[in-house]
Amino acid sequence: MSDLIPKEKIEEIRRRASIVEVVSDFVSLKKAGKNHLGLCPFHSERTPSFTVNQEKGIFHCFGCGAGGTVFHFLMKASQMSFPEAVRALAKRYGIALPTRELSEEEKRRRTLWAKLYEVNEAAAEYYHRTLTSSKIGEEGRQYFSQRGISEETIREHRLGFAPDGWDSLVLFLQKNGTPLNLAETVGLVLPRKEGSVPAGRPAFFDRFRRRVIFPIISEGGRVLGFGGRIIAEGKGEADPPPPKYMNSPESPIYSKGHTLYGLNAAKGFIREKGHALIVEGYMDLLSLHQAGFRNAVASLGTALTPSQLQLLGRYAREAFLVFDADESGERATQRSLDLFLQEGISAKVVTLPAGYDPDSLIRKEKGERFERLLADALPLVEYLFQQSIRRHGDDSVEGKVQIVRDMIPALGRLPDPLQRNLYIERIALRLGLKESQVRDQFRGREPGEAEAGKAPSSAHRGPAHERVLLQLMLLNPAVIYRVQEAVGREGFSDPRHEKLARKLLESREGREEIEIQGFLGGMEEEDLRNLVSELLLEEESLLDPERMLEDCLRKVRLSRIRQEIQRVDEEIRQRSRERKDEPWGVPGLKELLMRKQRLLLEQKRWLGETPPRLQAQAGQRAKVG
Repeated sequence: MSDLIPKEKIEEIRRRASIVEVVSDFVSLKKAGKNHLGLCPFHSERTPSFTVNQEKGIFHCFGCGAGGTVFHFLMKASQMSFPEAVRALAKRYGIALPTRELSEEEKRRRTLWAKLYEVNEAAAEYYHRTLTSSKIGEEGRQYFSQRGISEETIREHRLGFAPDGWDSLVLFLQKNGTPLNLAETVGLVLPRKEGSVPAGRPAFFDRFRRRVIFPIISEGGRVLGFGGRIIAEGKGEADPPPPKYMNSPESPIYSKGHTLYGLNAAKGFIREKGHALIVEGYMDLLSLHQAGFRNAVASLGTALTPSQLQLLGRYAREAFLVFDADESGERATQRSLDLFLQEGISAKVVTLPAGYDPDSLIRKEKGERFERLLADALPLVEYLFQQSIRRHGDDSVEGKVQIVRDMIPALGRLPDPLQRNLYIERIALRLGLKESQVRDQFRGREPGEAEAGKAPSSAHRGPAHERVLLQLMLLNPAVIYRVQEAVGREGFSDPRHEKLARKLLESREGREEIEIQGFLGGMEEEDLRNLVSELLLEEESLLDPERMLEDCLRKVRLSRIRQEIQRVDEEIRQRSRERKDEPWGVPGLKELLMRKQRLLLEQKRWLGETPPRLQAQAGQRAKVG
């Protein structure tokens, strides 16, 4: 069956499916007015904040921010793709889905993927059985025992051992009838050079030899690839030493930059805790899991990628970076920090004692010391600030200049204006500078450094009057053009609000109404879905929609005026400082003061009754409606 399910069938399933029934399979719900309430299945809480509305067909958690339609709930709760969720609901409600004949290319691709997964599964079972049940696995068992890895951990993570022979796995796969060209495709075996194949031996040899094996498993439990750590160095001094770690190459079913090691085992604990621990290596993760820190994942020894953070973002919007306390670990941390800011995921940095990695720290100091280090973790921007001070020093003009310049890109990516302002104050105080000096540098940053389009974290709600305007636009699409005209080209101040307003405007074009579930269903951005569900389930606060619309439009204008007054004030202060002895001789000062006076008068008018222009617009539109 194709993943391309007809839209009309998706709509039929959405109409027939009861979101209360579906959610009740996972959550104990109680009726509360129009809504049903329960404890959120996506994070740990004691007071119910998870809300389901049968009439609208949506859910929203006011604790963690998760929200959407019945499809989105099932995808999140059961780790399904969208087509899988649609099919599951179709089956539950007895709705027949049409089938479509796959193209020959699609058939070949799906058949290949299925076979490659089977090859990896067979290899994982071979390696695991060799470690746990075979005499030749004793060396691997001793290694894990020395590293403090328990039998339970070995079973849970399906750890294995690759024997020292050149073709142990090759012979096993041949015996099982597995085509060796498929094993080559996933990187388990390599072809021998022409003319070097011993008589009676296979034309391939094993990639992993005399290594403990770490299967890399997807969220859904499929084996994607393998990592192998060498047990001992080669004895031949003339030969270059083999790499300590070796990983499967990229394949049709495995991409290193799109995978997090251990996520299959950690995802439930990450949701429960509300955050993830990110480490570098396999052993770091295993030691943390054994010590009770089950919400840890590993980046497979590479710099984090946007795809890895997006994958992690399905389960939590906060992460702790726990990289090795050495030069390479610090470089990996520095590379990752900017990425967290870009992806809008809150991050803290755990500083380990010199010479330690998470594995060695846990084995020597146990979990209590690690708990203290987690408690002392520095927020992302603070860590960047401290590192910049350490690199440049804050006792010279040059050092202070470089520190401020280091911090400008990070400040620009902070979504919360209050958080940004507090950091500007902190930087200025710590370096003995005036706030205005730091702000001047911030305002003069290069275009593009601010990432203005990035969505803020779910904790940042944005201006209240903008939220109310969006509620009104969702509930009464007739006001969309009116709001759009009032906010003008500048748009909403909050990036998420502006993005949602643009989507509402696009959906309104050529339509009298917006079908909310269809609107949510076509929205790929999870943060916007969460925002829509939250706004819709807060509609009870709209007691007098028309009056609230007028009040909010007034606040939009007042907000713009106040921002302009602040800009003029700052310009006046800046120019006055330049000519302290002759403040009235400052070029342009008179014009600035007149500009401020006009803005203050305009502010006074808008603080009074609704200005005549707005009243006329409202009356005219009321007649049209």
